[in-house]
Amino acid sequence: MLRRLIELRVDRDSVAMGDDVVSHAAVMSVPHGTLLSAALEQSSPEIRSPGWSWVAVVDRETAAVWSVDHGVQLLVEDRKLNRGPVEIFFRYFVQIDPAWLFDRLAQGAKADRRVLEAEYAPIATEKYRAELRRREREIDERFLSSDCVDALRHYGADITLHADMACDFIHEGETWAVRRADTMFQVFRGGGGPIASIRPHALGEAWLVAMVGSRMRTEGGQASLPDIAPIRGLELTRSGGRWMSHGATVVQVRSDHQADVARFAYGRTITEVRKLLDA
Repeated sequence: MLRRLIELRVDRDSVAMGDDVVSHAAVMSVPHGTLLSAALEQSSPEIRSPGWSWVAVVDRETAAVWSVDHGVQLLVEDRKLNRGPVEIFFRYFVQIDPAWLFDRLAQGAKADRRVLEAEYAPIATEKYRAELRRREREIDERFLSSDCVDALRHYGADITLHADMACDFIHEGETWAVRRADTMFQVFRGGGGPIASIRPHALGEAWLVAMVGSRMRTEGGQASLPDIAPIRGLELTRSGGRWMSHGATVVQVRSDHQADVARFAYGRTITEVRKLLDA
């Protein structure tokens, strides 16, 4: 006797640009009487990154939170599937902690990603900060070189955190954050997104020192940068409100001044940058 099968029509959100090039819709079958929890686990997204959260919508009902960390966490009573097809859609809830997300939805919160993401943001910031402090204590490696740190302090920066993948400092009352993002050297100032994304790392450090040093020159009544020709090899073009380069050396900055600093720092060591700025 053939066992009856239940058809599952499964789809999911895309997680990034490029992920939506092909459809994620699929059809699969499970035996009649399979538990909903088992069906969701079997049809769960193939993208399996720890800390990523998905909300499973079953026949238009918010039914579960799924993650690599915790598997299926049902928001409805588990039940045997007796009729099909069953429509399952996995909504991507980014890096909201899956345990926290499950608790909020179980408490009755609506599955509104923007609202929950905003609610979770302060918690995520604190958790990330705690992780950086742990890395600072337990890992000897540091993100910025000693020459870079010495130069920043020379220009009045107060280093408040320095781990293997991040450095924070305060300069003239303003908070700066430097982060490793894959192969990119990213710099943040105040709130919002990065003001610079640079590769290679050495150029990022030279640019950072020149940015801070140029500010001190301006406050001392000098031109922000010395009147010296840049080293040839860095071509920057303005596009979409920012300056960009292409090729092995990557520079993405927002303002004309930041682009001028990139041209000045390109091809120069931190020692050379300091000597020119201090002249």
